[in-house]
Amino acid sequence: MDYASMPMRLTTHRFAGYCGLVAGHASADEPEIAYELLRADHGNGYATEAARATVDAAAGTGRRQLWATVRSWNEQSFRVLDKIGFTRTERISTDDFGATIWCTIGLRTS
Repeated sequence: MDYASMPMRLTTHRFAGYCGLVAGHASADEPEIAYELLRADHGNGYATEAARATVDAAAGTGRRQLWATVRSWNEQSFRVLDKIGFTRTERISTDDFGATIWCTIGLRTS
């Protein structure tokens, strides 16, 4: 179930991807951030900008922690998460497609 999934649109009004919070592998109280961009839009900072805005919005809801799960090979997603303050945990899930690393961030609530 999506809790706050927003499509990303560029100034050209073209769809670029999405970013939002989902229960995913986590929970409604401590949801996962999820984002995906069209390959043509990689490397422009759009995912970082959208993820940062999503983290800020989540903090405004009173949540104290967010999660992200990233396939071990996805260095681009790790870079995005590193830039906005997520840290990798020792928790690793595995399935038929390989290893998934769990990352987390504590939120400051006002």
